[in-house]
Amino acid sequence: MRKIILFTSVLLLTNTFVHAQKKKDLLAEIDKLRQELKTTEGELTEARKNERVSQSKVKTMETQVADLKETNATLLTNMSSFTELSNKKANNLQTSQEIIKAKDQQLNVINDAITANDSINLAVFSKFKNAIGGDNIKISNGTIHIVIPNTTLFGENDKNYIVDEKAKPTLEKIATILNADPNLNVLVEGNSNALKLDGKKLIDNWDLSSRQAASVVRVLHTDYKVDPKRLETLGKSEYSTEGIETVTRIIIDPKFDKFYNLVKDNMKN
Repeated sequence: MRKIILFTSVLLLTNTFVHAQKKKDLLAEIDKLRQELKTTEGELTEARKNERVSQSKVKTMETQVADLKETNATLLTNMSSFTELSNKKANNLQTSQEIIKAKDQQLNVINDAITANDSINLAVFSKFKNAIGGDNIKISNGTIHIVIPNTTLFGENDKNYIVDEKAKPTLEKIATILNADPNLNVLVEGNSNALKLDGKKLIDNWDLSSRQAASVVRVLHTDYKVDPKRLETLGKSEYSTEGIETVTRIIIDPKFDKFYNLVKDNMKN
């Protein structure tokens, strides 16, 4: 009986010890699980925090990407506009260069014409200079001026308007050159300053100057056969703005019709 009781007691103690050990192990396992759960919860919290940060970054990046797309679209539009503008400027520049080139050609034509006319003037000037001599020949404003004192043409009487015979050899030399070159037109300008006029035969100095100029023209035409269509007269008086100078000017004017027409046509173009 004792053995049975003893066995039963040992069995109970063993069971109690085993149960206590299992309980201890179970509690240790529970603590371990709790620790792992705590660690996991911490990691989960950190993961959620990181997820929120990542989502914020993603949103920021999405916004940046959208901005970049918009900027890129704007740049492409601007580039297209810039390219179009550059093409227009290039075309305008080419057009301007062509216009400048054309203007240069026009100016060269006109400059060549001016040079040619200057050469003509110098050639005509040399002819009269060699024929007449003296210092009374000059070029002014594209025309040749032969200045002859009235005393040489009409004598010492300041009211005379008939060409003196002594002056005709000079007019003959002038007429010879004029007849040799039909492109030369002539304007005879009279200048007089007679102080006392009777108001009957000679009204005033305009009248006297005009008659003196006409007398010279008449000699060139009648005596030396200069075409009258090429001859004109002009009479000045003491009221001339150029001052009083008792001389007769024979103004030789080369025909510049071709030159002026050339300039006119180039200006139109």
